[in-house]
Amino acid sequence: MSTCPERCNSRHIRMRWIEQDLDHFDSKEKRRWKMRYFERLDLWKPGGPIYLFIGGEGRISPHWAMYGLTYELAQESYGAIYISEHRYYGASKPFNDTNVGNFKFLTVKQALADLEYLLKHIKEQPDFSYSKIVVIGCSYSGNLAAWMRLLYPDLVDAAIAGSAPVLAKKDFHEYYEKVSYDYELFGLSDCWESIQALFRKYDRLLQSDKGVEQLKQEENICDSYNLTILANQQRFLLYKLRDYATNAQYHTPSDIFKHCTSINNSVNKDEKCLDFNIYYEGENDDFLAWIYQTCTELGYFHTATSNKLPFTKKIPLSYYTNMCKERFGPEFDDKRIDDGIRNVNQLFGGLNPNVTKVVFTNGDIDPWSALGIVEDLSDEAPAIVIPCTSHCKDMHPSEINDSEELREARRRIKYFIKKWINYY
Repeated sequence: MSTCPERCNSRHIRMRWIEQDLDHFDSKEKRRWKMRYFERLDLWKPGGPIYLFIGGEGRISPHWAMYGLTYELAQESYGAIYISEHRYYGASKPFNDTNVGNFKFLTVKQALADLEYLLKHIKEQPDFSYSKIVVIGCSYSGNLAAWMRLLYPDLVDAAIAGSAPVLAKKDFHEYYEKVSYDYELFGLSDCWESIQALFRKYDRLLQSDKGVEQLKQEENICDSYNLTILANQQRFLLYKLRDYATNAQYHTPSDIFKHCTSINNSVNKDEKCLDFNIYYEGENDDFLAWIYQTCTELGYFHTATSNKLPFTKKIPLSYYTNMCKERFGPEFDDKRIDDGIRNVNQLFGGLNPNVTKVVFTNGDIDPWSALGIVEDLSDEAPAIVIPCTSHCKDMHPSEINDSEELREARRRIKYFIKKWINYY
């Protein structure tokens, strides 16, 4: 990342709070809660647009107002920058505990209504009466950006939906299929076979008590962790899949190539043994909130059972559906998951949302692109697919090593937004 002594100065950014209705759709529910957001106004000039970077499934950071695509757009068009925090994440928690019953207000529609209320509050300020509104997001928050333009077209003038998996899907088997393809395409010539041999070894060792003991010793897994239980084996295998997924989702083809040179050395070399009970059960409230969203509306369950994979075949859909019931109760069954996913896709249109003035972007090595829009919907809903680029990379600051394709993608995004808000 290039140095930025002035633009990265946080003195320009203010943390704000706004009271939101707990339930925007039930007038009998009177409870309210405080939502956090950040504000940067020093770049703004009268008539300049409002850029709202939408927070997703985690704590927000002011850095999106300091550098990256949102900052560059605001700088070039004299815009104000806002960053919103999603209900139930970060400091924006309606409740102080994670009681399952309290999660019922965690829905996509409630989150979108929060954004509508925030934007109307901002627009009420006399200085912003004539300002256009652009919403920006990446990954799940990219969905929210597109869906804000869909549900509130009179309020939101344009949107950037970066790396947005707009199709809710229960069995997201394409995720690891894409990871596998990336390793086959960018790895060493024998990389795919090396991965396959490694995971076949794991599967073989997990079939016997003697093999389990050997695996625990080789991988430095704590003696107390019962690796003969299927669910615990699946946790271990998902842990081992993490490095492959991370490289494909967030890194570059060269990182994938480098990883291929060290696959057989991918063991836990820390002095402290691995206890997956602590590793998984120590997950924070934000992670639990995201699991709830996947179990009720979005799916996105990364299964691994396909013969197209060099990985294990032991991560079926049932692993995730059982997790939903174990964490939230027996009523969170397949029917509830299916109904929630169907409702989301019907409401927002899946891969065919009826939107204009939304630009959809995806990196072509990003596993999430399988659920994203990769072809133009219309002249006013273009899709930009960026070669050899990963998840949300176009949202990040320009770097000296960026490819020309990535630079051109950012130029095109800016062109569309400035055109749609009539900024020249």
